[in-house]
Amino acid sequence: MAIISTIYNNCKHCYACIRNCPVKAIKVEDGQAQIIEKYCINCGQCRKVCSQNAKEVQNDKDNVLNLLKKQKTIALLAPSFVAAFEKDPYRTIGVLKELGFDKVCEVAYGAELVAEEYNKQFVRDQQKKPVLTSPCPVIINLVEKHYPKLTQYLMPVVSPMIAASRVLQKMYGNHYSIIFIGPCIAKKSEITHPHVEGDVDYVLTFTELKEMLSENKISIDKTPKKELDKPYASEGAVFPLPGGLLKAANLENDILNHKIITAEGEEDVFEILDAIKTKQISNSLIDILYCKGCIDGPEINNDKSLFYRKKLVADFAKQKLKSKKEDKRYTNIVLTREFSPVDRSEILPDDHQISEILKATGKINKEDQLNCGACGYNSCKEKAKAVYRGVAEIEMCLPYLLEKASTEAAKYKEEYQRIKNFQEYKDSVISESEKMQEVKSFIYKAAKCTSTVLLLGESGTGKGLIAETIHICSSRNDKPFIKVNCSAIPESLLESELFGYVGGAFTGADKNGRKGKFEEADGGIIFLDEIGDMSLSMQAKILHVLQEKIVQRVGSNKPKKINTHIIAATNKDLTKEIEKGNFREDLYYRLNVLTTTIPPLRERTRDIPVLLEHISQKLCQEQGFSPKKFDDGVIKVFKQYSWPGNIRELENITERLYNLVEEDTIKIKHLPQNIIDEVNLDSDIDFDSTANKSSPSTNKTLEEVIAKAEKDAILNALNNTRNNRTKAAKILGIHRTSLYEKLRKHKLD
Repeated sequence: MAIISTIYNNCKHCYACIRNCPVKAIKVEDGQAQIIEKYCINCGQCRKVCSQNAKEVQNDKDNVLNLLKKQKTIALLAPSFVAAFEKDPYRTIGVLKELGFDKVCEVAYGAELVAEEYNKQFVRDQQKKPVLTSPCPVIINLVEKHYPKLTQYLMPVVSPMIAASRVLQKMYGNHYSIIFIGPCIAKKSEITHPHVEGDVDYVLTFTELKEMLSENKISIDKTPKKELDKPYASEGAVFPLPGGLLKAANLENDILNHKIITAEGEEDVFEILDAIKTKQISNSLIDILYCKGCIDGPEINNDKSLFYRKKLVADFAKQKLKSKKEDKRYTNIVLTREFSPVDRSEILPDDHQISEILKATGKINKEDQLNCGACGYNSCKEKAKAVYRGVAEIEMCLPYLLEKASTEAAKYKEEYQRIKNFQEYKDSVISESEKMQEVKSFIYKAAKCTSTVLLLGESGTGKGLIAETIHICSSRNDKPFIKVNCSAIPESLLESELFGYVGGAFTGADKNGRKGKFEEADGGIIFLDEIGDMSLSMQAKILHVLQEKIVQRVGSNKPKKINTHIIAATNKDLTKEIEKGNFREDLYYRLNVLTTTIPPLRERTRDIPVLLEHISQKLCQEQGFSPKKFDDGVIKVFKQYSWPGNIRELENITERLYNLVEEDTIKIKHLPQNIIDEVNLDSDIDFDSTANKSSPSTNKTLEEVIAKAEKDAILNALNNTRNNRTKAAKILGIHRTSLYEKLRKHKLD
């Protein structure tokens, strides 16, 4: 699950989130704003400006409550808590213990360790390059995702939260779960960062904590005061204030000395990063926070002024300094870390493409670009780039909708639909084999251009489907797709079928003449299937069309220019046909521009289970069959069978089995004899037990067996990673979100 997501029923097309998102990490689809997780920096600005409360933050209250019931826990409290709760700070500590936390410790101790490390590294490295402080997770996200080349300037030091957590693990042992509580949404993403994951179990915002107290009817006013647990901090209490890190590190921020710079707030942050990017800053230490100190965090949950919150924190820090408690200093804690720049390489539109998109919204001249910002983007060009990337919709341009009819808008929407179709195809194509992944990559390349495409492969491998997919994914998807089976049309009729004829061209010809397939496909795609069966004389005429881009109807002397994309296919080896004198070599070289071979089913047997599932679903939807299961033995037999008819044969056999088998499970005894005869009987397939018996150990269904195996695999992965769900997901080869869904499914959460 994304840290921040949209509640779709609440989203009202206002685009306030896009206008205020500093990195435009929001995609609009069907009028709904969606967070793009890979671009999001989790600053919380979209949540702050959404008047419809359509943005929600990942909620970990239930996870924490479950931990409180099951094992010992430590509340790791951000020093800004005094600004969030206002009441006597020690009563806040009391309510945490009342809630069930065994210990309440302060992040401020980790801030002191981090400050000492900064002081050491600054003294050592201050003359070499600009250095960005790294306690703020929003800054880390921003640099890694949007300024990846600047990650080299991030101070390789953990945040105070991570430092404090590592101290607590050393003091109290790994059997304690650690829950960070603070004002920052981005902390929820920090604890899953590959270089620090596992140090903190969950993050609660101050908002979540207040909700938990309310739900459990715990009142701060009625709760006794409690002391913080060790380790004790003093100077670290100033950390949430602007410049707090520098003060804790005893580094002076002299306005006459540019060796130390402070940048706080969104505007300062982008200005300083752009300055480093353009080499305007060379060797300064830059204390950088996305908010104006942590007392300005998005989940501080206090509407008092920033100055009042600053006073609360400052007063508490002074109090701690006066009553400073001596405590053991942990000097062997690992405080270093690494960062991971995100690859942002993507296809961007050139000036011509941007111009074409702008034209589609009625912006022909520069003065048509009002740059009004109603769409959420700073300029019309920025919005055009977003449309090209598929993260914005044409309808978001308010002036265009008001002043123009939607004719050209509809045209571009179709183009956008083409891109969307391809994205959906990539994600939903029925294949798991590596060879078919190469074919999918080929489809994307072939759909982007108008070069001749040649599809090779045995009959039944799906060449026609590939050709249709290229059409759907191309810019010609709103134009005709004309399919011609060259082997099915008699030689005497093929010329008139392809090129058309004029009235009276031959006996029986329509007096008005008729268009040929090439003319019908003008602007679109013509698919010449089984071109290897075409006669040499017809091959010569096809070659002429490819070279000159013109056709001439039978009986006419007037050529006609056409704009037709040609896709050809054959199940023959054309190089051998050339050697035999059956295929023109010059035509082969004209066709052999973009070529791929579709693998036969016997070479992609790992696809058989998913293909069977797809075919079965299609049969149930189209013919009203009840779903059937395929026995494990049947799958094994299918994987050994040679499938001379490829997918077409698999479809036919599946349909036959659905029609003939009355049982809910299709077994080996139901299969056609020719398949049984071909399969290796000496293999590990137990034909008798698979066909006629239940499992000797249980009477479980295949679905139950698979579910148990899945559950066991998840438990093993969690056990091997000490319940680290991120690492477990990596071991299992699935996304973390999928793991959470499976945990709920098997009641393991």
